[in-house]
Amino acid sequence: MQTIRKSLGLVLIMFVLCGFIFPLTVTALGQVLFPEQANGSLVKQDGKVIGSKLIGQQWTEPKYFHGRISAVNYNMNANEVKESGGPASGGSNYGNSNPELKKRVQETIKQEGQKLSSDAVTTSGSGLDPDITVDNAKQQVKCIAKERNIDASKINHLIDENKQASPMADDYVNVLKLNITLDKL
Repeated sequence: MQTIRKSLGLVLIMFVLCGFIFPLTVTALGQVLFPEQANGSLVKQDGKVIGSKLIGQQWTEPKYFHGRISAVNYNMNANEVKESGGPASGGSNYGNSNPELKKRVQETIKQEGQKLSSDAVTTSGSGLDPDITVDNAKQQVKCIAKERNIDASKINHLIDENKQASPMADDYVNVLKLNITLDKL
């Protein structure tokens, strides 16, 4: 009987420790030490949340830079979330040797009618990548300049100002940040 009582006491202590004390401590430390990151790295404009630096979103207007293709169609729309059972992230799970991937890439290139950077025709692992390569951004400049009636050199300069270096891959830009800056021109 004493063994059962000790076991139940230990279960209760561990439940309180792991279920309440530890999570509340980590949450409090996150809020104090890293408040922006702990709250989702949200981007606000005029006091209204317009996105996150860490989650890509769909841009459909030709006057904006477009992010990567999403395998989950950026289903963060409230109605889509309700219909699908929740927000999702995920890649297409197509390997490089999969004929379906090759077919989709060829169709995208055919639609665009030009040579595109690889991240313009492939999805990211999460399907919600917020960044595109500088090459991808530069390939979109002509269309954006025409749509906004802005000199392309200004947009190229904007890309260079927002460029972030990557030691392991191509330089990249955050699409949301780039589009916000573009609207300020």
